[in-house]
Amino acid sequence: MTFKNSNLSPIRWILWFLLTSITLIGITFTISFIVDPFGNRNWIVNKKYKPAVHERSEKYNTIFYQHNFKKYNCVILGSSRVMSIIPDNNQSGEQCYNFGVHVANNPEKLFILDEWLKHAPLKTVYIGNELYNTHSKNLPLYLNKYKFTNGSEGNYLSISTFFMSIKALRNTIKDESQTYFETDGYIRYSGNERSINEGTFDHSYQHFQEMAYGTIQHDYLDNAFTYESKALDPLKEIKKLCDRHHVQLYPFITPTFYEAQLAIINNPSLSIASEKFRKDLVDIFGTVYNFDINNSQNKNPENFYDVVHYRPAIGNLMINRMHTDNGYGTILNK
Repeated sequence: MTFKNSNLSPIRWILWFLLTSITLIGITFTISFIVDPFGNRNWIVNKKYKPAVHERSEKYNTIFYQHNFKKYNCVILGSSRVMSIIPDNNQSGEQCYNFGVHVANNPEKLFILDEWLKHAPLKTVYIGNELYNTHSKNLPLYLNKYKFTNGSEGNYLSISTFFMSIKALRNTIKDESQTYFETDGYIRYSGNERSINEGTFDHSYQHFQEMAYGTIQHDYLDNAFTYESKALDPLKEIKKLCDRHHVQLYPFITPTFYEAQLAIINNPSLSIASEKFRKDLVDIFGTVYNFDINNSQNKNPENFYDVVHYRPAIGNLMINRMHTDNGYGTILNK
């Protein structure tokens, strides 16, 4: 390489390249660190402008890499169907973290609990369950630990962290609140709640009825459902872990909008699978709280965002029911 036609000597080129690289790295680090797109620092960007992106690694980083397990003696495990439970509405004496993640299967729930107990004791575990966890076509036995452990959160030199920082800054400027995690793991559906408050959210019974049958058709019929019994084996290990570590365990079946329940009941094979699922859970845990039932709360579309994701008021009813009889849900025993 020749520098005859350049005004810069080779040494100056090297110095220019190093200075430029250091400057870009410094800018990337500074912006990412100050914005903290996956964290809880609100120096210039409030948490509500930081969208939930990589749920598994974000929560794993928050609890284990940042040593926040020291703050909690209680954890909520489950899929996105438990993420609307607000730990702040929990029982006194429990400092609870909501570790629900989207489409969590039972091996992932076991992994989270096992990791937690390696770091710190727990007083209480709430674990949400649904028939979907036994769907053989949805990899109910698969566990990829790296989805939890190998995220870019906390790496302020990561390009993905930098781009999320820019996005969070843009959300702040436009005042566009996102679907985001509170510091205790609870998910806040800002867009949906804003639409509900403005009266533009479709909470009509007909809409939810159509959505219910469409959801069951898509999740269980088009993607043909078969019951995978081995998917429940991790729940047996969870029960053993809780017994061994003297942890109070509250297993429950998450609620769905009543028309979704009807769609299951009206399909003979799904109805049989649903009954088997409940029986199998009782065989494992002895006592199970069932919230997927026919009651007025589950018939009211205003209690739901869609047919499987309920609003915080229902989550609060569920937790309270497991401590006192408030009339919501039933108890299944052997």
